[in-house]
This record gives sequence, structure tokens and C-alpha cells, in this order.
Amino acid sequence: MKCLGLLICALFLASCSTPQHTWPNQNRDIVWTAMVAAAKAPDYNAVDPRKRWIVLDNTVEVNSETGVILVRRKLARSITLPLQVEQTDERQWFFTIQLLPGQRPTATFDTVGQTIVPARVHDEAQRFFKLVNELVGNGVVVRIPANEYAK
Repeated sequence: MKCLGLLICALFLASCSTPQHTWPNQNRDIVWTAMVAAAKAPDYNAVDPRKRWIVLDNTVEVNSETGVILVRRKLARSITLPLQVEQTDERQWFFTIQLLPGQRPTATFDTVGQTIVPARVHDEAQRFFKLVNELVGNGVVVRIPANEYAK
């Protein structure tokens, strides 16, 4: 029974991690500029039709002194998959992207408030980091537990 409890705790911590991305060989100013550009011009044209969205509203607040980008975004889509009826979805995001202080440019991606499906947050973070990568080069994505991020 103790093993089951530990397993549940481990799964909970893994699902509550904050996506983080590092660009070890990039200039900090270039990474910041790319992050702002990616936040202001999101790309939702995916090969997978389930990940394609239309941006209805995209409000971006940039604070270059603290390295924080606040994004409020409203998305919509209408999708018809084989053997299914048309599905219409709407999604609203409010997330924070922060370029952490330090020598190696490292950014975190976190939602403001709770998200019912943590995998969606990670998908959105991956989409953002992929777009930044296209602008500055490749990095390494790592996940850190939320309790370590708060320190």
C-alpha cells in the first residue's frame, strides 16, 4: 500500500512540473528577442489536425527588466476526424514565460491558475519553445518539479 501511495505522489509531481528550455550556445539578447517574437506571432499550423488552431485574440505584455512575458490568448478550431462528427472547440490561455537570470539563457513556461489537463500546458510550451528554436537554434528541454521552481 505504501508503494502505491509513493507511486501516486511521484506521478502527481511529474504532472505538475514546469516546462523549461535552455539555449546553451546562444546570446541572451537574441533569445529574449526571439521569445518576444514567438509570443506575439504564435504558430498553430501543425501537421496533426488536432493541434491546429486559429488565434482569435493574442494579448502580450513584455517586461524586459524582469524578463517576463505575460500572454493572454484565445484560440478556436473546428475539426472533423475520420468517422467522427465535426467538433468545435475554444480554448483560453493565460501563461507566463520567463527568461531566468544567469549566464545560460533558460526560460520557463507556466500557466497562471490551474489547468485541468497538465499535458496541454506541456504541448503549448513545446509549441512555444519550438518556435523560439526556429528563430535562434536548438536547445535542450528539461522538466523541473514545481516545488523546486518555487524556490
